[in-house]
Amino acid sequence: MTSRRSLLLALPALGAAGALAGCGTSPEVFEGKGPPFRPEEFFAGKIRSHGVFATRLGAIERWFRATTVGAWDGTTLTFDEIFHYEDSFEDRRFWKLRRDPTDSAAWTGEATDATGPVRGRSVGNAFHLQHELDMLTLSGDRRRLGFDQWFVRISDDTVLSRAAVSWYGIQVGTAQVSFQRVSVGVTEGSVYAGAAAREEPVAPRGVPSGTGGRDPGRLMNAPPRR
Repeated sequence: MTSRRSLLLALPALGAAGALAGCGTSPEVFEGKGPPFRPEEFFAGKIRSHGVFATRLGAIERWFRATTVGAWDGTTLTFDEIFHYEDSFEDRRFWKLRRDPTDSAAWTGEATDATGPVRGRSVGNAFHLQHELDMLTLSGDRRRLGFDQWFVRISDDTVLSRAAVSWYGIQVGTAQVSFQRVSVGVTEGSVYAGAAAREEPVAPRGVPSGTGGRDPGRLMNAPPRR
């Protein structure tokens, strides 16, 4: 085994999840289950989340807390995220998702660093999101990663998520995230990039809230050499 550290994944808390559901999960598992997952309802408000990243062998390597702020204008769902990692790094991501006018369960959109369309589909109490991000590495290069993410709504205000993360088609890790909605009702209109930072709570003692003087970009280590 190499002594290099494995992939450190800086994943959005939207994107971000492994024992829940993962690559190859059948959508039929969630049909008829409730409460229904409607992205324009759950993400149109303020959300707090916490997550961990694990290697493909199951070793936990990083963890984070995040704030998400979103809004729905009847056509487009916009939401902004800010993440704080245990090593003081900070990450941000902005999303726009639109419901397919011909298929109410299908969504398409874009996100910061996405290399192409973000695609999603609601089914029962779950939401399946797939996208690819061109993320910065610690060396300053970019690494293209694919994300296959399931969100499962287990109560009116709580969602659990698992994302399978791949590099050149090979799964290299997973992210598990819990989302807790803290606002009531649907926020109408739209939000802007950077909105989540304005909604940040005061960091408790001992919890880093800045970047420690380091680059606050989206960060991860290059995959270990074979």
